[in-house]
Amino acid sequence: MLIKDNFRYEFYDVIKKQSVVLVVSTDLDALCAALVLSHLLKCDDIAYTIVAVDGWQDVERTFSELQDQKTSIVMLNCGAGRPITNIPDDSTVFIVDSHRPFHHENVFDPSQIRLIVDSSELNDLSIPEPRQVMDYGSGDDDDDEGSEVDAESEEGTYESRLERVRRRAIKKEEKKLWERRRQDILWRYYETSWHSVPSSMRLLELAASLNRTSAELMWFAAVGLNSQFVDRLISIEAYTAVCIDRMRPFIHKFSPRNIATKVDDSLRISFEKELPIALYAHWDLYSAMMVDEYFSIKTKNWTQKGDLNIRHLLASLGITLSETKQKFEALSTEQRKTLTAILEKEMSSAFATFFVHLGYSCKLNAADVARAVILRLEVPQSTKAMDRFVTGAMLVKASIAGTKQQRTHINYTFEKMYQRMLGVLWKSVASAINQSEILPTGPFYLYTCSRSLDEDLAASRHFLFNFSSFLLRAFAASRKGRSGKPLVVTFPLGGDRSGWIVVTGVMPLATVYEDTHLKTCMGRAFERVKKMAPKVQINADYFDSDVILLKSEDRARFFDCLQSILETGVH
Repeated sequence: MLIKDNFRYEFYDVIKKQSVVLVVSTDLDALCAALVLSHLLKCDDIAYTIVAVDGWQDVERTFSELQDQKTSIVMLNCGAGRPITNIPDDSTVFIVDSHRPFHHENVFDPSQIRLIVDSSELNDLSIPEPRQVMDYGSGDDDDDEGSEVDAESEEGTYESRLERVRRRAIKKEEKKLWERRRQDILWRYYETSWHSVPSSMRLLELAASLNRTSAELMWFAAVGLNSQFVDRLISIEAYTAVCIDRMRPFIHKFSPRNIATKVDDSLRISFEKELPIALYAHWDLYSAMMVDEYFSIKTKNWTQKGDLNIRHLLASLGITLSETKQKFEALSTEQRKTLTAILEKEMSSAFATFFVHLGYSCKLNAADVARAVILRLEVPQSTKAMDRFVTGAMLVKASIAGTKQQRTHINYTFEKMYQRMLGVLWKSVASAINQSEILPTGPFYLYTCSRSLDEDLAASRHFLFNFSSFLLRAFAASRKGRSGKPLVVTFPLGGDRSGWIVVTGVMPLATVYEDTHLKTCMGRAFERVKKMAPKVQINADYFDSDVILLKSEDRARFFDCLQSILETGVH
């Protein structure tokens, strides 16, 4: 069942009548949505429990544990893409999920499943009619068999018995035609997947309808929105549209341009233009530019002349090497403004984000906070999901109201963990290009990493998505004619998952440039392989359909099937 727009009365007023279980995916947008919703529940003195889940197996285990409870179950960024089963008899499941499309069985469930959606999305979703895909006559075949037996025992003329046989044959043929039409409709419906408005944004709007918004809740939603952008789930156009169309009322309310008096210990949030260079404000500009996708590709700094090229670029921009080698925070205010203006013009950047100012502390931007927290949420996978969730929540809260020690944890993540991850990402791209590790395989390009990555990075979807996008753009920039095929990327896993490889795919650059929704058919293609070759060992436990685990020995068969599917079309 769909809940369209009227979230307060059909969602919040329903769940607050009993205890609530929040089933939260370990992605940052879901975490921020949980922070907003838990705040609202606390205001109404409603008991709630948070359960963090990494994948579909965790969801199934959670529902099994809830069988004896009567509760409202709210699923945040999980649950929309597959049919929800094993629901406790006296419970209702509410799904707030940015993944699209919804599974049709969840949409047409009449009682226990309710999906939160904007009515403006329905045209893009193109949900089929129930009569087209739901078999309401599941008992017809049994009835036909029974009527056939009865007909043989009945007395009647030869013509009447022949007529009954003819009607049964027509009915069976109609059933076959309906099944074929149903399959065609469902193939078209599930052809691509994409991400909608962040769940944290939807719950911020719910808080506004309850007159319970605050600068803190706005910050949570801003971090959730930026997490979608830095994860490469939405385009800059979609990101900007949410900022303008949906965040604007909150910007006006909590980010006023003209403030008569600024209290030094007060929380202030601003919305300003920013360079889309990861962590440059917490680093030296030279190091940040070396691993940045735009400048790395422009200077081809993975080549022998790469360092010289970036120095020439800096000289042409009028930027001295000494300015870029210093820590950015150590530069004067005037120098920082001049450098950002020059780089903004060079990158033709239209990016703007949210900044938080707390007393005399250095201001933080939501994109960098999102990057840091995402890494702590996803790495290492050996840590329990709930422990990673608690750490991530602590970091998000610490960015606006944390103790000195908690803010030290954020700086540590910036300066040690995330900077190191950027270095690993750049080195992996450089190695793949220099050693020609990307192979043309019919309708797609294939990159196979033979090296194990440190700190379980291969299991991080943030690393996977950023690496895949960076690699495809770098590969396409190396020679013309490489923008028309998708790229499939594989990394080996270690530890408990030794013997498995993680597989993901990114759409062709030509498609990415044209599609503001960043729709992908790679998840659909992987699903087709699983159906075509059931003996191939595939673990599709991720909530993102375009990320799967594959048994190493089945690699050749998997890619043979994938090649066949992409050559003939995903349908």
